[in-house]
Amino acid sequence: LCLSVKLAIWEASLDNFVESIQSIPEMLKLRKKLKLSHADVMQKIGELFALRHHINLSSDLLITPDFYWDREHLEQLYDKMHRFLSIDRRVKVVNEKLQQCTELTDLMRNHLNEKHALRLEWMIVILITIEVMFELGRVFF
Repeated sequence: LCLSVKLAIWEASLDNFVESIQSIPEMLKLRKKLKLSHADVMQKIGELFALRHHINLSSDLLITPDFYWDREHLEQLYDKMHRFLSIDRRVKVVNEKLQQCTELTDLMRNHLNEKHALRLEWMIVILITIEVMFELGRVFF
């Protein structure tokens, strides 16, 4: 029962996270400019990885706890409750949502990296242009 409550809390946290980033695909669809800072994107990635860590690594959602291994009748009861509360299915749905969010945060990070790379390329072009102008000025004047 405790696992179901934990999972419900994490599902609510994931839903809040999804709400916080749901405008991004819409903005991309409408070809609007994304106004995201590097810090914002890194914060979202951090939130997402913290959520993934809690759900998949620091909880007993995916395995039967050691306590039940030596107590067969309790293990059977645990497994029945696990199935009754659809823990496996809910964890699968949560992980699919997490995967979609991961793809979106990767897209946001790639967008920022491309924007930064484009800015650097323009800086290089401008610097080369300035260097050529100085060289032409030195040759002709």
